[in-house]
Amino acid sequence: MAESGKDMTMIVTPKVFDRIKGEYGKRLENVLTQENLSFLVYEEKGKSIIPSMLITDVFTYTYLFNNDGVYDNKMLISFDDSTKSWTKEMYKHFKKQSIAVEQYLSQK
Repeated sequence: MAESGKDMTMIVTPKVFDRIKGEYGKRLENVLTQENLSFLVYEEKGKSIIPSMLITDVFTYTYLFNNDGVYDNKMLISFDDSTKSWTKEMYKHFKKQSIAVEQYLSQK
């Protein structure tokens, strides 16, 4: 998808990033060179769980976790502008608490 030229931002937890790096190191290096892709690591605070979100010009898709941090098939798909606005605000919240992959790697 990053090869499409569309701007993308991925925000993952340290645990997810470390797994991706361990299993797909070479592919990850390739992805990180894409100029249209921002790859961030969310600095977890407490039991905060980031949802899976997709925000496009047409719709939003949000996949939520339950209180135990497990996907429980609760998802929100909407074409409504107010939902898109709410999802963007949630995205901004998590982005603000995240750091660039390069910074994350330099801390290890």
